[in-house]
Amino acid sequence: MTQTFAPTLDLSPADEATITHLWDTLTPVFDDILATAPARDAAGGIDRTPIEKLRAAGFTRLRVPTAYGGFGLSLPQAYEFYVALAAADSNLAQALRAHWAFTEDVLSRTDEQAEFIHRWLTRLGAGETVGNAITERGNQHGDNTTRLSYKAGQWVLNGTKFYSTGTGYATWLTVAATGDDDEPVSLTVPADAPGVEIVDDWDGFGQKLTASGTTHFRDVIVDDAEIFPPGHGLDSGDRTAFGQATWQAVHLATLVGIAKAVLRDGVAYVQSRTRTFSHGAADTVQHDPQVLQLLGELSSKVAGIETIFRAIPPVLAAHLAADARGAQLPETAVDALYVQVYQAQQLIAPVTLEVATKIFEVGGASAVSQSRAFDRHWRNARVLASHNPLIYRARILGDHLVNGVAPERKYTVGQATTA
Repeated sequence: MTQTFAPTLDLSPADEATITHLWDTLTPVFDDILATAPARDAAGGIDRTPIEKLRAAGFTRLRVPTAYGGFGLSLPQAYEFYVALAAADSNLAQALRAHWAFTEDVLSRTDEQAEFIHRWLTRLGAGETVGNAITERGNQHGDNTTRLSYKAGQWVLNGTKFYSTGTGYATWLTVAATGDDDEPVSLTVPADAPGVEIVDDWDGFGQKLTASGTTHFRDVIVDDAEIFPPGHGLDSGDRTAFGQATWQAVHLATLVGIAKAVLRDGVAYVQSRTRTFSHGAADTVQHDPQVLQLLGELSSKVAGIETIFRAIPPVLAAHLAADARGAQLPETAVDALYVQVYQAQQLIAPVTLEVATKIFEVGGASAVSQSRAFDRHWRNARVLASHNPLIYRARILGDHLVNGVAPERKYTVGQATTA
């Protein structure tokens, strides 16, 4: 007999004692990650040690209810820690992006799927992590060549995914595929299941440590319970958890973290300098009015984008909570959420790139030393900002403003027509 569960989740914010405990626990982990980030970025490859330290310290369980072994933070509370991780190493924040979004998917399902909720909160509360295998090369726009087929009484998965972020660190993989009825289907499989091959072949100049390479599925057996019900597809836009408002919010948090890291590293660099230029405006760089002006300007820009970002999680949380209740929000409210996120993207991404570039004005050749790895901030930000091109989102905003066209809620990549 199948047991029915009714989690009745408590999604109220965590108390101050819990937040203090988490900062006390996670701050040393963030500090260690920051100290090793330049060396790990230079070495490349998949180093699971930092992710394991984050998992052990509870980072992957921030949003999981306490009844399941998590800390029960609200979304705005949890995002403060996410930005802090991104400031320590934005590679790791990006590597956990799918895990972050998937947790919201679990929390925002209705009680009709209580069994699914219970199963996955038990896994997440035990520290299991999730990566994604969604994007393909050479597929037609909106379709997946990866197939889930029913053969000899069992479901079998075959296909190849590109840019499958976080798979090298994950316990489970979320997969977008096409079913026997030629309709989209989403599912999860264990990362170590027979037939799963994870290849660390991502060759981007940024986000080098995100384990975002190729994932092959060769006759992977899929349990019936791991297939998502209709209407809960990955990046479908049908629900808030897997629409672009949620996915893009994670990018924006990571970009804000990068901007904060740039400012932090720039200030520390200026404070450490003993040499200056003959044409400088002071005897020491720390008192050079032009350097101080630049840092003041950059600090204002960083504070500005942080303020813009912090306005998003409360609104996003309200939409996710509505989904969990099975409430149908007005289309105008949903459109307003997407407009807010896309407008924030238009400011946060360019400002982060500007800050990551201008910080080099505070120093000479020593600022470009590979040992400091200041360039990793710009490289990672540039790659993040390239995932969802700003020009398209700007056009969508303009079309909504002028013509009342609803903003796109999903994002797919592929050939417009068959070659």
